[in-house]
Amino acid sequence: MASIKQTLLALRLNLALVLGLNMASTLIMAEPLDQGADRPLGALASLRGQYRIILVDAQIPDAVARLRAEQPALDERDILWFMGDQGQGQVQTNYPGPLDARLKQELEQQFFSRSDAAVFLIGKDGGLKASAGELDLPALFARIDAMPMRRREMESGE
Repeated sequence: MASIKQTLLALRLNLALVLGLNMASTLIMAEPLDQGADRPLGALASLRGQYRIILVDAQIPDAVARLRAEQPALDERDILWFMGDQGQGQVQTNYPGPLDARLKQELEQQFFSRSDAAVFLIGKDGGLKASAGELDLPALFARIDAMPMRRREMESGE
């Protein structure tokens, strides 16, 4: 009888530990950018659930100026953008904090060196939603606005 009680107690403790760790990791991942902006951003995955991401190759003329001109529309849609310069290791972005070298490598290896596309749209779920050869912001905004999550955001006034 005592061993059954000990086993149940051990199972309860393990469950409590797992739930506690899961809650802690969720809170860490949900940390707003302004609180974590002093730490270098090391991977796009850490933005999952909070932001949509537009990745742009530096070969597109005037991309930064066009993105900056649309900042209110980007903010409305929770979009961060990153412009990678293939081979140069340089990244421009509207992310407010520093970038880790690992992020620059991720952009080069996972996106720009593996595709002919120059623009990628990544959803809040972390999935690739679109890729294109040119930066057509109205088309990207229309695509985002048609997404179920974005429609819910618009309906709830977020």
